[in-house]
Amino acid sequence: MNRLVPAPAIPILVGVPLWVETSGLVAAVALASGAVCLIAVLRTSLSLATVGGTLAIFSLALALHLSSSSPNVLMLAAFGSSLLLLVEATHLCRRLGGASVTPSLWRRTIAWWTGRASISLAIVIVITVLAPLVALSLPAAWAPFVAGIGVLATFAAAVAFAWPEADD
Repeated sequence: MNRLVPAPAIPILVGVPLWVETSGLVAAVALASGAVCLIAVLRTSLSLATVGGTLAIFSLALALHLSSSSPNVLMLAAFGSSLLLLVEATHLCRRLGGASVTPSLWRRTIAWWTGRASISLAIVIVITVLAPLVALSLPAAWAPFVAGIGVLATFAAAVAFAWPEADD
């Protein structure tokens, strides 16, 4: 039963690209990613979860490319959190496969995932509020510099989140 922990991420990974754009090609890629993710969860295969996540990102990129409207930033944050849940939970289930796991470990792990998702959501909300203000206050020539700072901050945040688990 514990190996089904990553399963709630699959409907979000399939549904968000279809929410953004409902074309046949997006649907085909999103459903293929959902099928691969489901097989990954059932077999607790990290490599299949990675392939399914990659297909999900591809379907979202395709949907964003074909869509005529701007995306909902909070929905994209939920997509990213679901992708993180799929890969990390599949990895955890593979590591703990066949072991007797105490409920306190699951509670701590779920609290950790919830905390990370909450921090990500808070960052998205802050950026959504501040980005238009920064865009209005700075000259257009500064846009690449500010984007570069954003990329570096994102990389630093990803390293900070991954660093504590690198010792495992």
